[in-house]
Amino acid sequence: MENELTKLLKPKAVAIVGASSRDGSVAGSILRNLHACGFAGDIYPVNPKYETVLGFTCYPSIERLPKSTDLAILAINRNLVLHAVEECGKQGIQNLVIITAGFKETGAEGERLERHLRELIAQYELNVVGPNCMGIIHRSEGIKLNASFSRWFLTGGGIGFISQSGSLGETLLESFEETGLGVSTFINLGNRAGLTENDFLRQLAADPQCRAIFLYLESFADPNEFRRILKTIDRDKPVVVLKAGRTEAGAAAVASHTGSLASPDAIVDAFLRQSGALRVTTIEEALSALRVLQKGVLPAGNRVVILTNAGGAGIIAADACERLGIDVPALSGDVQGHLREFLPPEAGYGNPVDMIATAGSSDYEGALETTLPSVDAAIVIFRPPMVYNEPVENVAEGILRVQAKMPDKPVLVCTLSRSEMVTPLVARLQEEWIPSYVMPETAVSAVDVLCRVKALETQSPVATISSNHDFGTARNILHQAMGEGRTGLFFDEGAEILSAYGLPVCPFVYLESLDEGRKFLEGADGPIVLKIDSPELLHRFELNAVITDIEAEEDLFQAYGQLRGTIDSLQMPDARILAQKMLVGRELIIGLERDPSFGPAIMFGIGGTLVEALRDVAFGVAPISRSEAEIMIRSIRAFPMLEAFRGQPAVDLEALIDVITSLSQLAADCPRIAELDLNPVMATPEGTYAVDILIRIDPEKKVG
Repeated sequence: MENELTKLLKPKAVAIVGASSRDGSVAGSILRNLHACGFAGDIYPVNPKYETVLGFTCYPSIERLPKSTDLAILAINRNLVLHAVEECGKQGIQNLVIITAGFKETGAEGERLERHLRELIAQYELNVVGPNCMGIIHRSEGIKLNASFSRWFLTGGGIGFISQSGSLGETLLESFEETGLGVSTFINLGNRAGLTENDFLRQLAADPQCRAIFLYLESFADPNEFRRILKTIDRDKPVVVLKAGRTEAGAAAVASHTGSLASPDAIVDAFLRQSGALRVTTIEEALSALRVLQKGVLPAGNRVVILTNAGGAGIIAADACERLGIDVPALSGDVQGHLREFLPPEAGYGNPVDMIATAGSSDYEGALETTLPSVDAAIVIFRPPMVYNEPVENVAEGILRVQAKMPDKPVLVCTLSRSEMVTPLVARLQEEWIPSYVMPETAVSAVDVLCRVKALETQSPVATISSNHDFGTARNILHQAMGEGRTGLFFDEGAEILSAYGLPVCPFVYLESLDEGRKFLEGADGPIVLKIDSPELLHRFELNAVITDIEAEEDLFQAYGQLRGTIDSLQMPDARILAQKMLVGRELIIGLERDPSFGPAIMFGIGGTLVEALRDVAFGVAPISRSEAEIMIRSIRAFPMLEAFRGQPAVDLEALIDVITSLSQLAADCPRIAELDLNPVMATPEGTYAVDILIRIDPEKKVG
């Protein structure tokens, strides 16, 4: 249900159920916060024990509240919550924040109470935050609302903050206060019995005051809906996610390489990247990212100019840029000529521009105005020298004047100091949301954040689905295997499913006799491979069930006999001997694993027998667009091996993209495919071919 949350965030009358003037009372703290923040609406304490609380008329019950009540805050005994929720529903109070803990987080009885709470929410169509939360804060034009027991009511700003944790939310609010970040909306979700992060994402997406959205999450209420909403959010409004915790692995045994390599965290990374969110992994990284994003200005590209009065710091910044792939271009002759008109001869006119220690505010303003038009962003390094003859605020004012002329180009400042000497400079910049950092590497990391967010704009918003896929063939093969009580497929069955989805398979034949093998070898025009094929045989190499480089008849006879002996020793009566042409190319792995939270995840990487040792893989969560597939391919460390090198032509990149996107569609169409490994997949200049196919079936899932 699409929730209208205006009255939740901008109420005209708020009731605090359980309000008390007693020291240490949570409801009393909320009442004090609501009054102290400057809330302009009506405040209604509710408690049958009092006639007044902190000077406000106190109501004996929810039933006696005025009809104008828009929002009720419940901070009462757990055993009273369900009755209070029902009374709010009957009174037409649709917006509730339930502070009370003791629900699903406490065990079986708490789970029972929360199930009943969910039933009441659905029955009365309530907007409920919590339970087990610290409350909500909202600050915008015409409204100041601190409906929480947080000590922090930040200066209004452009950040919308959604936190699953109350204690960490409080910690982050304190850090925001220290670093000058402004928050327009803060929501502590608690147990998410009613409203989830998805409901507030919709609200913040439509809020013109919100310029960046930050979420601290330990899990996703509905990953598919989260991804869908993020695809609709304007790319000029970045979404930053600090995701903690790990997805719990399924209890089933993992048969494939893909399953053993499918780190939950890697899948979270892929999911957030494909959703268009910027993932951060630490609080410090989150704070750094939000400081540079809160102004809402993204660079057009990754070209940066570095201005400094400390040559060493400029070099460190340039080195950090190179490590992160940020371009520090040489300045043109014209630009350098203009700089020479006002900078001293001892200055360095390259990039970084070393203006030396005597540089004053006019030098900084002139250098920034001269160089900024030729790049996409600037890092201004200013450390006041021991003797400085003007207020440091003058440097800030010069930067702000240039920024006003070129508002679409981010400017970041580095002070190289935490001393009181730079405090006025930092404070003045903060007033205009210009981020400042102490160390040059941190400033460069912030530029990298801007570039990463900008790159998310180029991602295709949706995965296009090909109409060439033959789902009927795949479904029939899976039905037949399940009817025979199997949980795996023979190679030819897997090959037929892949072919039905346009995925090429290496030429093969089953050998019933040596004569058939001789004919296949003669027509192969090169060496062949013999291997044992059985749904029960998961990894052939370890069991000596594959023999390569067969070129002569005597080698064929020996290999055939050896594999027949292996079949007998393994007691696998259904096993057959498979012959394949031996292809030459780069060995890759492409596979499918189903994550319990995010669904089908596709893995791509360097394959062969060393895949688990190298672990050079990338993941994508289905559906996967062509642009997302290309990002996966290019992200592995060994990608240069897929390009032309040492006389070898590049592989067919478009064919690789086809395989990943088609496998993504197969995963969506056939939920009974629990695991799939194509290892190796042989990538050549002419195309991409599956050489080994492992498919494991989950009989509990529906086919489609």
